[in-house]
This record gives sequence, structure tokens and C-alpha cells, in this order.
Amino acid sequence: MFNKFTFVLAAILCLATISRAQSEIQPCGADEHYQNMLVKYPQLAEYEKAFEDQLGRRMAERTSAAVDTAIYDVPIVIHVIHDYGGENLPDTVLYDAAAYWTVVYMKENGDTADVIPTFVPYVGKPGMRLHLATKDPNGNPTKGIVRFQSYLTSSADDEAKFGQWPQNKYVNIWFINTFGADLSGVAAYATFPSESFYQPYYDGIICLSSYASVSDASKAKTIPHEMGHVMNLYHPWGNSNNPGVACGGTDHVDDTPPTKGHNPSGCTPAALYDTACAEGYMVTYTSSDGTMDSVVNYPDTANSQNIMDYTYCSKMFTKGQAARMRAALTGSTAGRNNLYTTANLAATGALAPMPDLPPVADFIVNRGTGPTSDLRAYFLTFNNTSSFVFRNASWNDTVSSVEWDFSNGAVNPTSTSMTTVTNQFSVPGWVTVSLTATSNAGSNTLVNTQSVYVADTTTVGGMGYYQNFSSAGDVANWPMFNYYNNQFKWQFYTGAGIGDNSCIRYRSYDSSNRQTGNAVGDHDDFYTPAFNLTNNPDNLYLNFFTTAAYTNHGISSGTTLVNDSMEVDVSTNGGGSWYRIGGFGGTRLPNNGNYGTEFVPNSATTWIPRAISVAPAYRGAQTFFRFRYHPGNTGNDMYLDNLYFDGFPAGIKEAITAAPNSFNIYPNPTSSGFSLVFKTGNTGTVSYSIKDLTGKQVYENAKTFASNSIQQESVSRSAIPAAGMYFVTITVDGVNMTQKLVVY
Repeated sequence: MFNKFTFVLAAILCLATISRAQSEIQPCGADEHYQNMLVKYPQLAEYEKAFEDQLGRRMAERTSAAVDTAIYDVPIVIHVIHDYGGENLPDTVLYDAAAYWTVVYMKENGDTADVIPTFVPYVGKPGMRLHLATKDPNGNPTKGIVRFQSYLTSSADDEAKFGQWPQNKYVNIWFINTFGADLSGVAAYATFPSESFYQPYYDGIICLSSYASVSDASKAKTIPHEMGHVMNLYHPWGNSNNPGVACGGTDHVDDTPPTKGHNPSGCTPAALYDTACAEGYMVTYTSSDGTMDSVVNYPDTANSQNIMDYTYCSKMFTKGQAARMRAALTGSTAGRNNLYTTANLAATGALAPMPDLPPVADFIVNRGTGPTSDLRAYFLTFNNTSSFVFRNASWNDTVSSVEWDFSNGAVNPTSTSMTTVTNQFSVPGWVTVSLTATSNAGSNTLVNTQSVYVADTTTVGGMGYYQNFSSAGDVANWPMFNYYNNQFKWQFYTGAGIGDNSCIRYRSYDSSNRQTGNAVGDHDDFYTPAFNLTNNPDNLYLNFFTTAAYTNHGISSGTTLVNDSMEVDVSTNGGGSWYRIGGFGGTRLPNNGNYGTEFVPNSATTWIPRAISVAPAYRGAQTFFRFRYHPGNTGNDMYLDNLYFDGFPAGIKEAITAAPNSFNIYPNPTSSGFSLVFKTGNTGTVSYSIKDLTGKQVYENAKTFASNSIQQESVSRSAIPAAGMYFVTITVDGVNMTQKLVVY
């Protein structure tokens, strides 16, 4: 007795994170997603039609047969994608949530008593029990909750769906902190059965962690709503995230009357008794021979208390929705019909009691006690007044006790703190931290041999220091942090360099044929030893050379994005606080353009000089530098070599040495003063002048220096009357040399 319909595939992005008092909801993006899928998979339309024909037959068979009273048990697994923030939900919150989802799908939620009389006869029972699995895909015992640390928790989309368990054996549910910009304002989204035919590794539900708790009635039905999409339900107004606009959409379920849908409004009379689209609503059914079978006069009021609506007055599914979900569950598309089989329930342990397992020991390093620009502090000098803070993050059971152990002359070598331990260290180097977490079910120990780095305060040089990274020993006290333990990282590299075959490389090239994970949001650091930068010239530069490229690997054709960047920070208090003094990003970093394969420099001409001015305030007796790299989706490898300090920017002195009958102007263009760098002649006398475009001289000077030496002269902005283009001429031993200068 149910109408045939055409299935439109899309990932429904729904239940926007808006309070009841707000009147707008973020768009769904389903239409755009659907069109993108059709472009990528043109055969999708035919597959959809075949699926819908099959589903229509199954529903017809069900409605002509005896009432289906079977109860279906469905294994689920919850993936917590976190970076040790509030999104790292406690196990107890997730246990309570999973239990409540079953309550809803068994029509045991108490608020069905509040359904308005019009729809009491239509309250449906999906008849599904959702069980946290007690066996993982390898048969190991589990409580059905797994955790994965990732920066993508704060910019999530499909690529944040790490660690999917087989989608024909478990319904996967991911919790994250925040969606990315494309999904801003969305609380959750799910995939329809047909979508998994083309993207099975994204099948399931992804949801904000703030919508996991069932104690908030306005959020408690979020996962049941999404599970409806997993089982092939639309919103009552149709396949869009744009409710309240117009009548005419349909969810292809007859006992959910036509509706515009409702933006978050709560249980208001205007929503509960909305007849704008449903007045006079009835459905005529035909027999197989085409003659009229029956006419059903459905309610003329929108079913605004439907869990698939946006009212935040969610209380029920209809009988038609329950039948549609059960038809999807018992169909072969996406292997949904394997979920509830006896064999799969045994393989996943869905019906077995929750095992009593030992905890999983875990900890994170948080902000130190001193001021810092970072959320977490992993680098400090030994005996620093600031401290490292280690926070217990153990899970998987009720932890009854913990035991910490620290190396490197820890002030507190052992501790039994259940929360945090604040510590300092007297021995330089990588610190080993051991944490043992114990519960009634046993113990588990985590040992991290590179949890934090304690830096030596002994300086290695200053003005004139030069490091060409010729061996691994040269970087022994240059710690490199790969915070998320992935392929994007700093490393000592022996396949390229300037003057030799070694350097430091940041590997930004994505070598995986990824389905989940990307580089956006990641960052990695490497730190220098301490330098004594006191008693230096007026101008001091941290100089080095880099070579880099980008790639459109994994990006759609015709798209060019360059989004890698590197920043340089400085600390004069042993890592207690850091200040940015320079950086390179956008098109300034990848000086070798687009490479379709992993970039490896094969010539000295691919390298370019970089210079970071070190202000007097940062020239301490113990100055550290930090190189922080932010990889992007189109990154390729970046190489760094020949780091040194000088009174000239990198490349200036080298250029003058290579071509003595020349000079340099930097910065150029300039909005302030500038410097002239030149080599004096045999007499040492050098004159220079500046003329505007009319030939009028606006500045001149002459000085005598040591003969045949490289010198630098600074010219104040006050010497230039106005913004514009000028010509600078230097005369050395009677030879004139002229260059353009742009002042803005």
C-alpha cells in the first residue's frame, strides 16, 4: 500500500547546532553533494533506480503480509575522534547514549505519551535494538568504543572517519569536536544505504560530541534521527536541509503528511497543528491490475513531533517510517541485511554481556605553568621555572589507581595522581614517561620515550654560526616533533642538500591513496639548540635556504591550491613562551611550482635564500628558535639547509661575492627605510645617490670604508620625499652601478 518513489542519494546533513530560540538553520548541502556524486559516478542514477524498485517491492510484500513483529539486533561501534579536549567523551556518557538510542528504536521512550491525539494511532515501532559490540573485527574483546587522536576532530568531514569497522557488520558512529567550514552549523550527518556502493568507507554517522549526551532533550534524538537516514529515511519535507520554505517535497512515506518542515521551534501550537500543506491529504492505492484498491484519509496535520523533523519536539517515528527502515535493514544494499544475522551477532558479540576489561592507559601533555602561546608545551630547558603538565586520560574502565614514572632527573620521579602531575627535569634530552592505570579488571601501562624534550642551556654559537646538517649527529640536539605520529613530519634527509647530500626535510607529500585523513590542521615542530646572540651588529638575521614544491595530488582537475606554510618563532626564556618573528606561506614557499610526484631537488639552483630579522629584544644569552610547519592538502616536500647568523640577509653577501661589480637593495619594495650592500673597491671610497623618475636627485652621500670589503649602509625613509619609483646609483672606483627602488 505504499507509493513507489525515486530514491535521491545524498548525505543528509542535519540537526544544525542552533538553540530553540534561534529561527534559522544551516543549509543541508544535500543537493550539491548529490550533484557532485553524479558527476563523479554518472552510473549512480541507474543504480538508485534499481535499488528503489527493489525496496518498493519489499515494502509491498511486507504490507500485504502479516504484520512484521520481528525484533532486529544491530551491532554498533562508537569512534571518538579527539585531540584530548571536551570531545574526548567519557565512556559513561556513551554507554548511556547507546542505551537510550535503543529505547527510542523500541518505542519505549516515555515522551511518546506526549504525542498529540491526531498521531497516536500512527506511532511506529522500528523494532531495532542497538548493541555496542563486544568483539572487534579481529575477534578481540571490546566495549564497542574506540578512540583516535587527530587534529581533524576540529575540522571534520568524511576524512575524519578514521578506523571504520566493516560496515556490513557494524553501524559506525563517529563523534568529533567541530565540522569544517563546508559543514559549519551542522550537528551531524549520515549516509544512505545506496551511497555505500560507491563510498563504503564513509558509511555511518558522524556527529558533534556536544550532541552525544541524552540528558538534553533537544539533542537526545540526534543519533536516532541519523540512524533513520542510515536506514533510508528522509526528512518529512523531502531530501533537503531547507525546511519551512515550500510545500511539495516528500519523504515517500504516506503516513507522514505533506509539510514544509519546521526550523527549531519547540513544541509550539503553530508547529504541532500545522495544516499548511496537509489539508485534505489522502492517498489512493491501486491493485496489481491497476484498479483502485483503497483510499486512506491520513491526518491533515503535519507530523511535527517526528524524529526526522527539526522542531526539537521529536518524539516518534510513524508506522510507515518503521516499515521503510525495516525494509532497508532487511535488504542487501550496503549489506544491511547481514547486520542482524545470527552469524554476525556472534562474530561481533552484540548479544554478549559487556566484558570487564582493563583500562587503556593514556595521557597528554598540557600547557605549562609559565606563559606560552601554545595549548601544550613539549619543549623546555632543564631546571626551567616553567613546568610540564601531564594529564591522565586513561579510559575503557573505571580507573581505581594510576602510577606515573619519569626519567631525566624528574623533580617528582613517581606519582599516584589520578589527574595531573606538574614536573620539571634536571637532565637534558628526551623524557620517558610511564603511566600504569589500574581497575578491578587489571592494569595497562603506556610508555612514551619521547613525551617531552628537556633542552640543554649550553649555547652552541651565535654570530657567524653555520650549520649545514651534514650528518645525523648535527641534529642530535635539534628535536623534531611529529605530534600526531603520521607521515607529515620533519626528518633528517640524506637525498639532497646544498654542497653535500644532506639537509632537513619536511615531508608534506601525501603518499597514501587516502580514504580518510588529510594534512589540513596538522602542525609539526623542530627546535634549535640555544644560541648566544648578545653583542651582535645592529642588524642580525637568522638565515637559511629552502626549496619546495606543491602538488595537486588528490585534488580535482583544474584546482590549484597552495596552502602549506612555515612559521619561525623565538624564545628567550627556555621555551616558556614563544613569539612569531617570521614565516612563509602561499606561493612564497613552494618556489618550484607543481610536481605531480614527490619533489626531490636535483640542483643547487632550486634553492632560494630565506632571512628572518632577529630584533634586539630576542637576542638573549640563550635564544631558541622553533620552525613550525603547517602542511596542506596540496603540499609537497620542503627542504631546509645551511642555517647561519649574519648581519646580512641570506643571499645578499653570496650575490655580492659572486658578482663583485654589483650591489643589492633590501627590502625592495619598501615602505620604510632600506639598506645598500656593496663591495668596496681598491680605494674604499663609495658614493651613492638617489634620483626620481624626472632625474631630480633626492639624496646623495659618500663614505670611505676598508678596501675590498663587503659593507652595508642604511638609508632612512625620511631621505625619500614620497612613494614612487627611484633610481639608486653607487660609484665604486669610478664605476657606476644603478638599480630601481620602489617605495610605497
